[in-house]
Amino acid sequence: MTEQTEKHIAVVGGTFDPIHFAHLELGRAALRAIDPDEVWFMPSGSNNYRSVRGRRAEKYHREAMAKLALEGEDEHFRLSDWELREPGSTYTSRTFAELNAIYPDVTWYYVVGADTLSSLKYWEEPELICNSTVLLVAGREEQVSAADTQAAAETLRARYDADIRFIPWNDRPVSSTKVRQSFADGTIREEDLPHGVYDYAVKHHLYRMLDTLSDEEMLERAGATAEEFEYFERLKAELKPKRVKHSLGVMHMAMLLADGYRNVPLEKARLAGLLHDCGRIAGAPNNALGHAPAGALKARRDYGVTDEAVLSAIRWHTTGRPGMTELEKIIYVADYIEPFRGSMVYLDKARRIAYTDLDRAVFFAAQNTVRYLKARGEEIDPITLDCMEYYRSALDKKGVFR
Repeated sequence: MTEQTEKHIAVVGGTFDPIHFAHLELGRAALRAIDPDEVWFMPSGSNNYRSVRGRRAEKYHREAMAKLALEGEDEHFRLSDWELREPGSTYTSRTFAELNAIYPDVTWYYVVGADTLSSLKYWEEPELICNSTVLLVAGREEQVSAADTQAAAETLRARYDADIRFIPWNDRPVSSTKVRQSFADGTIREEDLPHGVYDYAVKHHLYRMLDTLSDEEMLERAGATAEEFEYFERLKAELKPKRVKHSLGVMHMAMLLADGYRNVPLEKARLAGLLHDCGRIAGAPNNALGHAPAGALKARRDYGVTDEAVLSAIRWHTTGRPGMTELEKIIYVADYIEPFRGSMVYLDKARRIAYTDLDRAVFFAAQNTVRYLKARGEEIDPITLDCMEYYRSALDKKGVFR
């Protein structure tokens, strides 16, 4: 039996929104200090909710920028999508608990700045972080004094028996917050960011509010194909301007949700979101309820869409149905919570729910739709009622209402 060799892996975490030179320098400092087998750069998976209106970058954009920044860097550097794969909020304590369980022969090092060390006691389960990692701390005296950093270290050592090691590094006085502000005020330069990051952010119009983007810039942000640009021109010719903007909003939100759960390709979410209302042309009969099935037929006949999953998501985006696929759920929910919606009761709550449990988001949207239609005395499709009851039952079985 071959004896397994213990490995040493250092993890540099953060939102990387966007990744910058200080992140890379933390990795280099870890290499110099402990000579690990690998250094993982691990973007967090928590902030797609902040991307609803565009000021923050979507997870898939943050991941792409981190990948670009690591090109040509030290051979020990790796990009890890461990937390990016998780829906909703991610927690460092849970991440390292899982890593230790799956890789028991690895010693894990968590590379942090002094500011993080000072706030660690307020994090979710700090004792678990301290007991499952060695903390490598790079001081940043412009943020936290050396005395305060030492005091924070002594507190964590006393409370949780933390293994804390201070490492020298070439501090770069930069933060993601400052970088985002530089994009906003137009002072950012290509040389201020690692390889490829500036060009990528500019190309995809990141760190700008969605309502300041043109329609074409919205499509570029989403990475739309040339064919989808053509589809959009046809939508503009057939739909009212407000409906066109809504379609772009649903496209954006559908991609956020697909990115959050990572079970549906972004390309499918983008196409279904963009075309979901293509059947809502002026003068169509039974426009409120009939446009969804009409849209599925039109997407197939006039736009040449052959993907049955996309067509089905368009078909059921208005009423929902029992037992929806994940793409169908995403389009149904995205239609309800897209960023250009006006003020609606519980809209913000619906968005927060959508990032943690799609089934619950479907039920929440269906329930509020039924209430709204009842209050207005409008027709309710029986399938919507069936959808609501199906997901109420599914959530009850999961214990959500207990």
